[in-house]
Amino acid sequence: MEQFTRRETQVLTRSSSSRLVYLEKTGIIVPHRAEPDSKAVLFYTWDQILEIRAINQLRRQVSFQTIRKVVQFLDEHGFDRSLRDKLLVTTNGEVNWIVPFSSTAPHVIQVVGKCRCPAGQLLLTAFPQLLGLVDELGKGTKVAKVIDFEHFRRKVRPPQSDV
Repeated sequence: MEQFTRRETQVLTRSSSSRLVYLEKTGIIVPHRAEPDSKAVLFYTWDQILEIRAINQLRRQVSFQTIRKVVQFLDEHGFDRSLRDKLLVTTNGEVNWIVPFSSTAPHVIQVVGKCRCPAGQLLLTAFPQLLGLVDELGKGTKVAKVIDFEHFRRKVRPPQSDV
């Protein structure tokens, strides 16, 4: 399993140290520790890095409090709590999740709303005409870049010279 130091994680996610501390403190992203009681040596997995990037993207549109509510909703309803593989749509501080189902049409579920409506309210069952739109939205989120880890490590950790 590929592991990254806090510094490498900061560079890969374009996050500050304080943001990583906050994500750990709130339990959203908890890094692995080299020693159980050590605070100095932390490692993040590639999945955690992707999750932090997804959170950063979502953070541009909603607050951390809203992101915590989304993660809490997923936990409470037995879904995988990761955000990186979910098609989340935000409008005016509300977060809706387009849930694809293989046997039926996708559903739009309100995860966080401004009104006092209960979370998890089904807003829409997509009709066949909308399936093309949902497929197009999904294709736009599946664009990925290949990262050369060794090249990245050389950039972050320059070779040490013998003195």
